[in-house]
Amino acid sequence: MDNFRKLKAIGATALTLLASGGFAQTVTLNSLDGSMSITGELLDYTNDQYVVASQIGNLTIASEMVVCLGEACPSLLPKYSEFTISGSRNLALKLMPTLLDGFSASLGLDVTQQSDENGNPQVLFSAENGEDIAKITFAMLGSSAGLRDLLNGGASLALTTRVARPSEVSAFSSAGFGNIRSVENELVLALDGIVVVTSSQNRVHIIRDSDVAAIFSGRIDDWAQLGGVPGPINLYVRPENSGTGAVFSQLVMRPARTGFSLRVNLMDSDIAVADAVAADPNGIGFTAFSDRANAAAVSLLGVCNIQSPATDFTIQSEEYPFSRRLYLYKGSRDVPPLVEQFVEYLNTADAQELVGLTGFVSQAVREVPVNDQGLRFLSAALPTDAEMTLESLQAMMTDFATASRVSITYRFEQGTVQLDSRAQADINRLVGHMLSPQLRTKTIILVGFTDSVGNGENNQRLSVTRAEQVRTALLAAGAGAIDPSRIVVRGYGELSPLGCNEATDGRRINRRVEVWAR
Repeated sequence: MDNFRKLKAIGATALTLLASGGFAQTVTLNSLDGSMSITGELLDYTNDQYVVASQIGNLTIASEMVVCLGEACPSLLPKYSEFTISGSRNLALKLMPTLLDGFSASLGLDVTQQSDENGNPQVLFSAENGEDIAKITFAMLGSSAGLRDLLNGGASLALTTRVARPSEVSAFSSAGFGNIRSVENELVLALDGIVVVTSSQNRVHIIRDSDVAAIFSGRIDDWAQLGGVPGPINLYVRPENSGTGAVFSQLVMRPARTGFSLRVNLMDSDIAVADAVAADPNGIGFTAFSDRANAAAVSLLGVCNIQSPATDFTIQSEEYPFSRRLYLYKGSRDVPPLVEQFVEYLNTADAQELVGLTGFVSQAVREVPVNDQGLRFLSAALPTDAEMTLESLQAMMTDFATASRVSITYRFEQGTVQLDSRAQADINRLVGHMLSPQLRTKTIILVGFTDSVGNGENNQRLSVTRAEQVRTALLAAGAGAIDPSRIVVRGYGELSPLGCNEATDGRRINRRVEVWAR
């Protein structure tokens, strides 16, 4: 362990060790705090210690301080641990079981589902020989309760359907637990969105976002007012004290300074909303994208006539205005090693593939043909207050004509040039994808965009600067494995808005760095 501390002390954040043997013996050892990643040839494993080859000699590292990844890793049984995951009921019941199944399979463990004496779900891990490895209990009283339990030590992990609030961040900091929103403590688990849904029999498939609040407040009460077949609009909603109801109210109703109509049908779950709307040709409601089932999600039309459909891609790239990030928070206090291993697993491609199977939107890297980007090219040609020239529009079209869009879009902390927590994880995802067979021979184009606030020339320079920041982060994370000439930077400033600059959400959507591959 002294060697491992020595490497950390010299400030290494990623160290690639030269293997002295066959590729099949290569392993990666990740420190539990995320500060070190060592790749090299595994020479031996004895007395709970790894021995790996390096340029400076053989290193001996205690297994309890690292997670081993690779086919050559020995099959080790984790020490028995019990811990609690607290927070969102929907995430606990719908997402976590699948992810825990995948995690247990990666460790070669069996899973048993049961309930504790209070009726809370529990997951038990056990080895093939019947040895108990872990007992994981879920407390499902909502996002706020999850963060409170994490703060007071009642939970090791918190599941939330929203980002930690400033008051909660301050509480963790005041208690001496550091920044709960740091990249070490905040993980974007999956993505979802709030969608307005109608029956598939309803011919209204696009609704102006300025009309949504009027519909649910009752001011628009007939489908003829929206270009549909005349008939009363039947409203199906979640209560305002529910997670989905609270988010919809915050995003739609409060900005319009209105409330829900007294003639709404209150439903007890998101899936109940979708089922009711799907069965009612005159029905409309709002629900989670992951729970839309047989209901049809309508596209939103902004005041600038930019259309925003709700799809897996627009939610993953966060181009859909009501996209939502779903979080897992880990406190900075000591936690069982198995918790650290689980958090590490959640960032893997295997885990993200499982996310997609649950109905939520995953963060798995994929490429989309340029032909599927028709709406974004249409929006680039719409009248706008953005400063642009025909030459810049033609240059962008030339860049994109023979390229494909990669599903990753980088965004920054509001008002800063700091990549946000999701972007940090996406840096590593893109590096892995660039080294994969799919992208190994391709050039990556990083394309920066801004909103239209401020001077056009300044925004053009800012868009290049932010794309350069992403390039620098990718090369650093690649640790010399990526040829710098493979990453090209472009900046098109205010060009090609994906949201209306007249709206706060639209400006947020427009501040981005896209990834294209050619």
